[in-house]
Amino acid sequence: MIRSFRASVLAVALVAAGSAALVQPGWAQPARPAKSAGDDPVVARVNGQPITRSAVLEFYGQLPAPMNQIPLEQLLPGLINELAARKLLGMAAEKAKLADDPTVKAQLQTAREQVLQQAYLDRKLKTELTEAKLKARYEELIKAQPPQEEVHARHILAATEADAKAALDEVKKGGDFGEISKKRSTGPTAATGGDLGFFTKDKMVPEFAEAAFKLQPGQVTEAPVQTQFGWHIIKVEARRKAEAPKFEDVRAQVYEIMGNEVVEKTVAELRKDAKVEQYDWQPPAGKLPAIAPALKKQ
Repeated sequence: MIRSFRASVLAVALVAAGSAALVQPGWAQPARPAKSAGDDPVVARVNGQPITRSAVLEFYGQLPAPMNQIPLEQLLPGLINELAARKLLGMAAEKAKLADDPTVKAQLQTAREQVLQQAYLDRKLKTELTEAKLKARYEELIKAQPPQEEVHARHILAATEADAKAALDEVKKGGDFGEISKKRSTGPTAATGGDLGFFTKDKMVPEFAEAAFKLQPGQVTEAPVQTQFGWHIIKVEARRKAEAPKFEDVRAQVYEIMGNEVVEKTVAELRKDAKVEQYDWQPPAGKLPAIAPALKKQ
């Protein structure tokens, strides 16, 4: 509930501040920002505590769509106001000594561990997953998966076998396949003359794929082919070997594959020298029903 409320407040604040930024561009670029360590300019202070440029940029990078499509200059006042609000809430919590509350202390410890875990893995991934290694794995994956054959086909889809045979008779008499498909086909591709483009065998239902891949360019099925969609007359226009995807198009997938391997390897190595003890434990009777609803809301 609190997170949803804060998100709504943030959205309103950013939109309002964005409009204000159009009128008051001076807000976006302070004339003499103070400097902080590492030449990271301080763009605001809250009770003496700094808000740096890097903090604003990081916050901006975490915005969800469509807010992250709005230029930073328009959102800058709202971003700073939100970071200032968070600073004030944090200061109020510190003043109330909430860090000493057992529940809060446990949450802070969990958050600290999560940040450290992610930072450790991020550095591992940055070291291990170089562009050279990613490209090498890409080449291995391409070699392990020979290019599949594709066919370029058209079809005429009919509701009954009789209608399909009538269409086939027209084709056999020399009629233009595409025009006959436009006139007779009941499928969504009728408008384009039944053109299905290039596809691999696994992209079509088995009955259709088996019939299509038996044909050579220019050939038409000798009889209608029945599938769950109806009766088909199929013509193959061309055949080719599918091109391997470019590295740039599948880099994210390769990174994910190798990233998972790095994480698994890292944890396995840490386990070798670790002493992990597990104990029998049963949650107190009657506690789970009360906890479960709270978990669902998170």
